[in-house]
Amino acid sequence: MKARVFYPYEAINDGFGCFRLHARHAAVTSAIYTLNVSILVVLIYSWRISVNARKYTDLQDVYYGVQIAYFAIIGTQMFMIVLSIMLLFGIIKEKCGLVVSWIIGFITFIPLEAVAMVYSNVLRDHVNREFDSACKAEVAFFLTRAALNIFAIYGVMKFYNLLRAGITWKGPEAIEL
Repeated sequence: MKARVFYPYEAINDGFGCFRLHARHAAVTSAIYTLNVSILVVLIYSWRISVNARKYTDLQDVYYGVQIAYFAIIGTQMFMIVLSIMLLFGIIKEKCGLVVSWIIGFITFIPLEAVAMVYSNVLRDHVNREFDSACKAEVAFFLTRAALNIFAIYGVMKFYNLLRAGITWKGPEAIEL
């Protein structure tokens, strides 16, 4: 079976008469988005760890639980950085295995981060006796990212499905006689 070459200027009709972003561009945008957001989250939670280190006496017996939760979030995001780089290579080389590893990792690490975030907020709430402004900002930031993550996973899944269907974005091969 001959693979169909799909050129970047061709739009994909979604069946409703509307046109969407090209699947490969959507996947690259998703990879760059997750890479940048993961770096941002690592920087933010590294800062939170240093802030908590100064508040050791305020956090009392939940200090280590909060810090471990933050390290778990940093760990998930470090894996997402690696997976986003693998996704970019998978898109460029059109390798399904690299794209699937990002999809599985993405679906795995986002809930893990949510659990760690909720755990750290509950522990801080135990000490503060209220959800402070940092907790509310953390939850709002996570929910905003969760909404954008839906679009990211959709773009990558669309690319993956087209790739599995045999569509290629590589140019025509030169035939020598």
